[in-house]
Amino acid sequence: MQIDNLDDKTSQVRPLKVVIVGAGIGGLTAAIAMRIAGHIIYESSRFALETGAAIHLPSNANGILHRIGINPDEHGAVTCEWVSEYRPSGERVFLRDVTGLKNVYPYPWQLCHRIDLHNALKERALSEGVEIFLQSKVTGLDIAKSEITLIDGKKVTADLIIGADGTHSSLRKYIAGPDSASKLSGTSAFRFLIPADAVKSDPQTSHFCERNGELRLMYGDSHRIVMYPCRNNTELNFVCLHPDEESEGKDDDWNQSASKDLVLKIFDEYPADVKALLAKVQPETIKLWKLLDLAALTNWTEGNFALLGDAAHPFLPHQGQGGAQAIEDGAALGALFPLGTLLEDVEDRLKLYMEARYERATAIQQYTRDSAFKTKRGDHGGKVMDPMQFTAYNFSHDAFDHASGILERYLTSRALSPGYTRDLDCLVG
Repeated sequence: MQIDNLDDKTSQVRPLKVVIVGAGIGGLTAAIAMRIAGHIIYESSRFALETGAAIHLPSNANGILHRIGINPDEHGAVTCEWVSEYRPSGERVFLRDVTGLKNVYPYPWQLCHRIDLHNALKERALSEGVEIFLQSKVTGLDIAKSEITLIDGKKVTADLIIGADGTHSSLRKYIAGPDSASKLSGTSAFRFLIPADAVKSDPQTSHFCERNGELRLMYGDSHRIVMYPCRNNTELNFVCLHPDEESEGKDDDWNQSASKDLVLKIFDEYPADVKALLAKVQPETIKLWKLLDLAALTNWTEGNFALLGDAAHPFLPHQGQGGAQAIEDGAALGALFPLGTLLEDVEDRLKLYMEARYERATAIQQYTRDSAFKTKRGDHGGKVMDPMQFTAYNFSHDAFDHASGILERYLTSRALSPGYTRDLDCLVG
């Protein structure tokens, strides 16, 4: 995507030219945040189509979306009101009313379809003058020259390059080496949506919709079903986790089709009402997703290049944090690069990005790995994790304010250094 020069002819400060590779949730958030800061953005990627699943928007992510002009309420988001957990036998482990969280945190915990959120981000970017280029695959990166190469041979230079190209990132290797590709976790997931009306109209399954905004976890030792509403409570989103040898599938296809018979066979241990619920899925809508895993990288930046979102810290979908952390990354970059940032300061600002984001994102990444069930292939999981355990740590964080504080302290410290005379034009108020 490319944004027209921000009134360059009249501006007294030079905007940075920023290349963002990847137009998913994290990449678009970064583009909007840095555009608001006043920079020229050039997006060059195969457009990331978000399909087939919903996303958690806890208070920490929701606040950032409001900051950049997106209200999830306007895009079908459902406020999470209940969290429950059940055993495969149907035994209830707990049922918690979480409506009180709205009195603790400034923004609600919401559940939103990824397509709806992605479209909202895209529309917001376009409203800022962003032009999106499709099928502009990046085939190379020269960090020393701060330059990317496109599939047609065109080279694009920038003051800052952000790799936001997801779990399958082709740019990660330029920082972390050729052995840094995400690996099979040993777990796969069926993903699909079922209309809420179809569930409510069946006496055998209507009880699954008796509470609006319920995040229901049906957890066995090696099989899990996660169910929650989206699109104004009109659709139920399902993620059905299982050992990947049970469904086979292609290792390199995250969006392949699967059969209803296979879903019902793999989850046959669940009671009749759950199987009746799963049987309501339209077969052509089922997608099989082989989950990938990667232990924490030691670094996300080099020179004027940085990784963002799943390219930097891919998440297993066991606590609903991957999208939220990508949103936080984008907000932090917007805070750390206000208009007036000089080219000579970019590398140091990316070190501040690591300071602002690495410890938190890595801790949450490990939490999702610990939350997984043990598999034959994976080297993670097996810990009993309360889904509410990280609530306070997650929800109370403001990534923009946190990064702004780090930048302010850095600039103040530098200004007080002997012999330093540059004005503090970049201090964030």
